[in-house]
Amino acid sequence: QDNMEDQDQDQDEEDQEEDKDEEDNKDEPDQIPEEFVFEAEGVILDPSILMFAQQQQRAQGRSGRAKSLIFSEDRGRYIKPMFPKGDKVKRLAVDATLRAAAPFQRIRRQEAIDKGQQQRRVYVEKPDMRSKKLARKAGALVLFVVDASGSMALNRMSAAKGACMRLLTESYTSRDQVCLIPFYGSKAEVLLPPSKSISMARKRLDQLPCGGGSPLAHGISTAVRTAIQAQQSGDVGRVMIILITDGRANVSLAKSNDDPAALEPDAPKPTQEELKDEVLDMAKKCMANNIQMLVIDTENKFVSTGFAEEISKAANGKYYYLPNASDAAIAAAASSAMAAAKAG
Repeated sequence: QDNMEDQDQDQDEEDQEEDKDEEDNKDEPDQIPEEFVFEAEGVILDPSILMFAQQQQRAQGRSGRAKSLIFSEDRGRYIKPMFPKGDKVKRLAVDATLRAAAPFQRIRRQEAIDKGQQQRRVYVEKPDMRSKKLARKAGALVLFVVDASGSMALNRMSAAKGACMRLLTESYTSRDQVCLIPFYGSKAEVLLPPSKSISMARKRLDQLPCGGGSPLAHGISTAVRTAIQAQQSGDVGRVMIILITDGRANVSLAKSNDDPAALEPDAPKPTQEELKDEVLDMAKKCMANNIQMLVIDTENKFVSTGFAEEISKAANGKYYYLPNASDAAIAAAASSAMAAAKAG
């Protein structure tokens, strides 16, 4: 009997110990098996991926979307007071300044009496100053990048000019701007800088240059550079490049940038693959800088290479096949693309 009682006691103690172990395990969080744990220092990351992610974060901002409002101290609607930047106050926030000065009125009045100074109704000092934070709607910038080389150049340029004028007329109230960049010969040029002036556009677009080679990579590069400058100026929110081309490039970026080695008479001609790689690299810069792209393919189907569609994919943009695009069709495509971007 004594042996039986001892066994029962041992069994009860074991059961109690097991119950305690189970309770302790419940309190501890689930642990990841060691074979799935790795050190962060041992992970190999491509530097280009990190750079791309940083560029996209900077371009999009904290919210991950393009700007719909522009904040400044000189133009817009008063939304809230803030401490002035620097010594000068551009627009004084009277309400916030008086609130900041209110708790010190009795002390300052007594100081003025003690010093024998003339008394004032309100005592406001420099630390009380508050400036107005103003906000206004951010307009969009539409850059028309037009292939002005080849036999269809005049038709493309005329259609792009008409689309510019249509967009300017329609977007007067929305503060949108347009820009026209033709590329022909050996390089691209900014024929119409970013503007919302209809009269300026008419003057600048009277002459339509065309003919020569097709520096497609330089056309996109010039557009990206112009777009980034406009973004940094703080006057535009969304930026869209409308590329009107047949997708054929025959002038290298080195030649367009006046590289001495590329301008020599015996300089080797770039291959089609090299030219395509340059164009696709420039298109990827659009996506990296949060610049949307709309590619309008004007190439005839029976001689089509499909490269214009590759450009739109590289820029993560939209693609339209409009071989005989009119100004109305181009303007409609641009307007619908911008409306979709604003809605998204």
